[in-house]
Amino acid sequence: MDALELCNKINMEAESLADSGFPLEVFPQKMQSIIIDMVVHGNFKVDYVAMSMLSAASAALGNTYRIHVKQDWDTNAALYIILVGRPGMGKTPPLQLAYKPIREYERKLFDKFCHELDLYEAACATKESGSKEMKKPILKRVTLDDFTLEALVLEHYNNLRGIAINYDEILGLLANTDRYGKNPMLERLLSIWSGCHLENTRVKNDRPQRVEEPCVNIIGTTQTKRMKELMASKFMDTGFLDRILVVYPKSKKVPHWLDEEDSHVRQSEASRKWADIIGKIFGLDYARCNDTNECCPNILYMDKDAHSLFFGWWNRNVDAINAIEDDEDVETRVMKHNTHVARIALLLQALRYACGESHLQSIDVDSIKGALRLNEYCENCYQRCRAFVAEDTCDSMSKELLYLLEDSFDTKTAIKTGMENLHVTDRTVMNYIKELMKSGLITKAKKGFYEKVKFETGQATET
Repeated sequence: MDALELCNKINMEAESLADSGFPLEVFPQKMQSIIIDMVVHGNFKVDYVAMSMLSAASAALGNTYRIHVKQDWDTNAALYIILVGRPGMGKTPPLQLAYKPIREYERKLFDKFCHELDLYEAACATKESGSKEMKKPILKRVTLDDFTLEALVLEHYNNLRGIAINYDEILGLLANTDRYGKNPMLERLLSIWSGCHLENTRVKNDRPQRVEEPCVNIIGTTQTKRMKELMASKFMDTGFLDRILVVYPKSKKVPHWLDEEDSHVRQSEASRKWADIIGKIFGLDYARCNDTNECCPNILYMDKDAHSLFFGWWNRNVDAINAIEDDEDVETRVMKHNTHVARIALLLQALRYACGESHLQSIDVDSIKGALRLNEYCENCYQRCRAFVAEDTCDSMSKELLYLLEDSFDTKTAIKTGMENLHVTDRTVMNYIKELMKSGLITKAKKGFYEKVKFETGQATET
C-alpha cells in the first residue's frame, strides 16, 4: 500500500465515507483523493461527486476510444445517469463541479470560433484573394441543456467526438419526449444509447446531417418523490429506464457545512487536479484509417483475465435468466447490464491512464472488477428507488397483508391470513395480491406461489 492509498483509506474512515456503501476504491488513487477533498470541503455526497465525474470523463472521452465486447460488437462509453435524492441533498453542485472543466473546454472552443469568424468576415469584406475558398467556421459544442431533435443531430454532426446532455431536473428533458406527438424524442434517445446512427434529412436543410456512431451522454437530477413519474409505464415499457444508471445515496441526511479556513483552498486545489485529469482525456485522439484518412476510434480489447471475468459474470446472469419459466418474470433491465459494465470499464481504464496509474493499450481485470462493482451499486440504488415508489403507490391494506406473510407464500396461505387477520373475503385478498404484483412488491414464483421482492442485489465479481 503506497502513501496515497494509505492516506485515502485513513480519510475515508475518518469521514465515514466507507459507510455510504459507495465503492470509491474502484477509482484511481489520485481520483479518490480528489473526490474525498470535494466531499469533505464541498459538503457533497460521495455518490453524487463520483458518478458526476464519471459522466464528465465520458463526455471528454467521447468517440475517441471504444471497448470491444465480442465478435463485431464494440461500444463507446456513453452513459445515461440520474442523481436521485430529497430536496437539499446537494445533487446539482457536484454535477456542476464535475462538469466545470468541460465548460472551460467549451469556452475555449467558443473563443477560437469567434477569432476564426472575425478572420473569415474580414476576408469576405475586403474580398481578399482566397476568401472564396475559406470555409465559414462552425461552433462546436460539447454540452446541451435544451434542444430539439434537429438541433441535437446538428450539434453532434458538428462535433462528432460527442455530446453531453446536462439537465438539472431530468424530467424536464423527458417532458420533451411528447413535444412532437408520438414520442420521437424518446425513441431517438433509445436508439442513441444502442448506438444506432443519427440523421436529419428534412427538406429545409441545405445539407443533410448524419452521425454514424453517436456518443451522447445524459446526466440529470430529480427528487425522490418524482421517481414515480420516471417509473411510469411510458419509460418502463419502452426500456428507457433500463438504460439509466440510478444514483441514490443510502443516507438521506444533508451534509453539515464544514467551517474551516482552508476548505476553499482545498476544494479549489481538488478542482484544479480534476481539470488536469479531464484535460488529459481531452488530449486523447482518434486513430487514423490508412485507406480513407478519416478519423476512426481506437478499439481496446479486454486482456485474458478481464475477458474471462466479464464473460463468466455475464454467463451466470444468462443462466439465471434461462432458469425463469414465465416470460413476465424476466427483468428486462438485467439485459442492459453487460453494456453498462463494458462502458464503465472503458472509462475506468481511461481514468487510470489519465491519473498515471495504468496504461491504455487494453482493458485489464481491475477495470472490469471496478465496473462490476459500480454497476452493482447503481442497481441497488435502482431497486431501493423501486421500493420507495412501490411503498408510496400501494394501498395500506395490501401492504398490511404483505407484512403478515412470509417471504414465500402460496395463494391458500394468503387467503387464510387475510381472512383471519384483516377480516376480508378471499376475493379481496386476491385483489390485494394483484395490487402487490402491480406495485412490484411481490413476484409470482410459479402458479399459485409468490415471493416478496428483495430490493437489494448482489453480483459475483469473480469466478
